[in-house]
Amino acid sequence: MPDDSLEILWRGSDPAKFTALQAALRDEGIRFWEMLAHDHVGGFLNARPYYLEAVPGFEIRVYSSDLLSARGVLQSIETRGEASESQPSSWHDSEGPGQLVPALPIDWDPAEATSEIWSGEEEGMAEYVSSALAENGIPCRIPEESGYRYRVYVRSGDHTRAKDIVREIIGK
Repeated sequence: MPDDSLEILWRGSDPAKFTALQAALRDEGIRFWEMLAHDHVGGFLNARPYYLEAVPGFEIRVYSSDLLSARGVLQSIETRGEASESQPSSWHDSEGPGQLVPALPIDWDPAEATSEIWSGEEEGMAEYVSSALAENGIPCRIPEESGYRYRVYVRSGDHTRAKDIVREIIGK
C-alpha cells in the first residue's frame, strides 16, 4: 500500500494506557508504530513549550486504512478505563475477566521512591520498566539526572516485587 500514510492514533503521557493500547492493537492484528516524544536535548532554544519537557510523552501511529478500526480499539480501552475509575477499588481488570492486578495509588509521594531497582543507559528501557511497573500497580520515578545514566526508583515496600518484574523483563 504505497499510498497508505501513517496517521496519529493517540498521543499522551500515560504509560499504562500506552502499553495497553499497544497490546490491544497487537491482539487485533493492527500494525502500529510507537514513539517516545520526549526531547532530552531541549532547553531554552527548544521550540516546544517548557511544560512539555517535564512530562515524557508517547505517540502511536497506524496506517490510514486501519485508523477506523484502531480508533475502535482505543475507544474500548478508554471505556474500560472509565469503568474502572468509577469503581473505587485498589484492583483493576487486566487482560481478561477474572485477572485482577493492583491499580496505581492515586496519591503517593514520589519522594518515597528511594529504592533503586534498575539503572542503565537506554531511556527506552527505563520507560519500558516504568510502564511494566505501572501495569502492576507499582509507582516509580525516573529522576532527571545529568549524564547518560537512567535510574528507576520505587518505594522500599515495593522493592522485592519490582525487582522480580525487572528480572522478568531483562531475563536475569
